[in-house]
This record gives sequence, structure tokens and C-alpha cells, in this order.
Amino acid sequence: MPPQISEQNLRKISGSKHVISAHVDVDNLSGSCKGSGRIQIRLNNGESADKVKLNFLRLGYQVNDFVRVNEKKSIITEIKPRDVKEITDPSAEKYSELIG
Repeated sequence: MPPQISEQNLRKISGSKHVISAHVDVDNLSGSCKGSGRIQIRLNNGESADKVKLNFLRLGYQVNDFVRVNEKKSIITEIKPRDVKEITDPSAEKYSELIG
């Protein structure tokens, strides 16, 4: 992508009616585009991913699909099944801890 492109330009080039987010990687020192970016869209009736890709390819931009994985689990906050306990009566739990 050229150095002067902005997020608004990405939205216009896509031709999609519902752009969820657009992001251009910007060099902090020069304030210009580094040559890459990302756009997230929701396709409506009559729109297809191929049409959106073609809009970018016509201008000479390289297009890659990004697959978002929603199955990531955090190691820190993940609750393991063996750690889950149901506490109904605190005195019964204390008794079971004392017994052993």
C-alpha cells in the first residue's frame, strides 16, 4: 500500500456497506503507512468476499484472508475441571478437609 493511504481509504476501496473495523500500520516517526493494514467487514446480501478482494487486487494490493480463532484458552485464567468444586455446606467442607 502507498505511504499516504488511510483507514478511510481502505473503507472506500472495499466497496462494502458494513465495515466493522479498518486499521493501517503506521510508522510512528514519519506518520506514513508501512505498507500493510487490516480490514474487517460483514457481508450483506449481494456482496461476496471475492468481490471485495477484487476491488483491492485491481489497485495492485495483495490480499490475504485472516482466520480468527475463537478457541484460544488462557493458561492463566483457565479453570481446570479438577479445580472446580461445589460448596453447599461450609461446615461439611471444613469437616472433609480435617478428615483428610
